[in-house]
Amino acid sequence: MRAITRASALMLAAALALAGWDYWRKSPPAAANSALAPTPDHAVASPYARPPAATWLVAPDAYGDDLPPLGTSLFDQRVAALGGAAALPYPFEQLLERVEGDARCADLPDGRCLVRVLIPIGRSLQRLAAAPDFFHHPRIVAAMAGEPDSDGPLQRDRLYLGHVGNSDIIEVISYNEAAARFEFQLVLDYRAGGSPRVVYARRALCLSCHQNHAPIFSRPLWQETNANPAVAARLLARQPSFDGVPVQRGIDLPTAIDTATARATRFALWQTLWQIGCGDGEHGVRCRAALFEAALHYRATGRHDYAATRREAIRSAFAAAWQARWPGGLALPDPNIPSRDPLPDDAAQAGGVLLANIPAPFEPLAPRAPLEIWRQADDARINDTVAGLADFLGARDLARLDAAFAGRVAEPADFARVSRAIAALAAADGGPFAAVPFRRDRLMPALLAQLGQAPASASSTLAVAPPVRDAPQFPPAPSAGLFQRYCTPCHQTPASSPPNFLHGDDATVRARLTHCAARIRYRLAMWQLPPDARPKTPMPPQQALRALGADPERWPASAELATLRAYAAELAGGGVLPRPDNYEALAPCLPAPS
Repeated sequence: MRAITRASALMLAAALALAGWDYWRKSPPAAANSALAPTPDHAVASPYARPPAATWLVAPDAYGDDLPPLGTSLFDQRVAALGGAAALPYPFEQLLERVEGDARCADLPDGRCLVRVLIPIGRSLQRLAAAPDFFHHPRIVAAMAGEPDSDGPLQRDRLYLGHVGNSDIIEVISYNEAAARFEFQLVLDYRAGGSPRVVYARRALCLSCHQNHAPIFSRPLWQETNANPAVAARLLARQPSFDGVPVQRGIDLPTAIDTATARATRFALWQTLWQIGCGDGEHGVRCRAALFEAALHYRATGRHDYAATRREAIRSAFAAAWQARWPGGLALPDPNIPSRDPLPDDAAQAGGVLLANIPAPFEPLAPRAPLEIWRQADDARINDTVAGLADFLGARDLARLDAAFAGRVAEPADFARVSRAIAALAAADGGPFAAVPFRRDRLMPALLAQLGQAPASASSTLAVAPPVRDAPQFPPAPSAGLFQRYCTPCHQTPASSPPNFLHGDDATVRARLTHCAARIRYRLAMWQLPPDARPKTPMPPQQALRALGADPERWPASAELATLRAYAAELAGGGVLPRPDNYEALAPCLPAPS
C-alpha cells in the first residue's frame, strides 16, 4: 500500500473514529497463576473522573514478580528452538527471519506473520540510542500478528520485539501460557561479536508504561512510524530499507500491529472470566466446561448457536461474579497511547536530540483511563468471551478433533458426542476444568482421550534455560537517601535507559545523582503544577506512589517530596529551576561514556 497523504490520513482517522506497582511486596499467591486476579481493593482511580468505581481487570500496582511464577515465556521457547541465547543470529534482520521461519499468513500485509515497522523517534526506553541522528538507526518493532502453521505453542499476538540498530539490546514481550501473563525480557550484548544473553526485565519499570500488563501501541494514524510520509521521506534520504524493512509503506503494517496489541490486551480478560468469573466448586466447573464447549463450537463453526443450557450456566456464574467481585463493573486497561507526530511544523527548528522530547500528554507514563468498563454479563459479553477463548485454540487442535469425526465435527450429531465427552470430563474428579489458566495443552488432550483418540505423538521437549533476572550488582547507596526508596525499581538497573543513577557503589551513585540533579529536580517540580499545566510527567510516576503507601493527591504537599526536592536542588547547585521549552535542552542525565 502506498504511503497516504495527510488529507487522506485525516479522512481515515475520522472513519476509524466512527467505526500502581509494588516492588517489595509481591503479588499474593492467588494471583501467581494469573497476574489477573482483580480484587475490590483495586478500584479504578481514573485520572479524568472518579465515578464509576469500577475494579481494574489488572491492577496498576499489582505487577507480580519479575520472574515467571509458572512456566516460561514464548520467547524463551523460541530461543531454545534456535539453539539457545548464544546462537541468536545477528544482525536483527536474520533473527527476525529465523523467528518467522517459513510461516506465511495470507490475511496480513505481504503474507508475513511477523509484521515490522520503523519508528525512528518513538517513546521506548531505547529512543535515545540512535541520537542525534535518529533516522540513521530507526527502531524496528516486530509483532507476530498472524499464526504460523506449526505444531508448537500458539504465537499470534503473543510475541513482540523492538531493536534500535546501533544498540546492543533487544526488548521482548511474549506470552506465558502457564502463568497466563505477558513476560518482559531483554536480550543483552546483542551485537557483532557479542555474547547474547536473555534476562527478565523489571516489571515495575516496564509496567509503568505498559499499564495493561501487555504490549502497547499508539492510536491511528501511527505518525511515529514510517507510515507517516514525512518520517518516510527522512528515512528514505538515508536508505530504502533497514534490516530488511522497507521504508515506503502505508498504514497496513501499523494497523496489523495495533490490531494485535488490542487482541493481546484482552487475554487477561478472557483468562480472568474463565478462572474467576466462573467461580469455584461445582458451579465453576460447569461454567468452565460450558465455556470450553462453546469455544470449540465457535472455532469449528464460527457461530454462537451452542446449547441454551450451556449459555445459562455461563450467564448465572458470571452474574454472581459481577455482583460479588465487580459491582461497579470491570475496567479494561487501555493499550493505546496517543498518536504523536515527531515532526510537527516547527520541527525544522529542532534538530538532533531535541526531537526526542515527549510532552506530558504523549508520555506513556501518564495514567490512562479505562478503555471500557464491562458492567454486566449479557449475551454480547458472553459471546465475546467465547470468541476470545476460541482464539486460545489452534488450527491443529481443530484438525485433530475433525480427524476423530472424519471431518464432521461441525455437524450437530457429531458435536453432540463432543458435548457428552465434555460433560463426562466435568463430572469426573480431577478433571481439566479447575480454576487455573485456560490452556489448550491441558484441555484438548483430555477431550481427545475421552473420545477414545490416541494422544498425538509428543514432540521432543526443548531445554529452556532457567530464567534470569537483570538484577543490580551493587547494594543500596547510603548517599541516595529517599531516592533509594522511591526510584530504585526504575533507576537501579544495569541498563542506562532509563538513567541508572542509583546503580553502582556509593561514590558512583552520588556522582550520577549530581550529574542528573537538574533533570531530577525538574521532574519532581512537576508535582507542584496542575496536571494540565505540566510540560512533562512528574517523577515518581503517579501509579508508583499508591503501592508505596503514598496518596497521589497528598503527595505534592508531602514531607517526602519536599526532602527529595531539597536534596536535588542542593546537588544541582541551587539557583532558579530552569523551565526550558524543550526538556531535552537540559544537560543529559548521565555523563557521556568515555
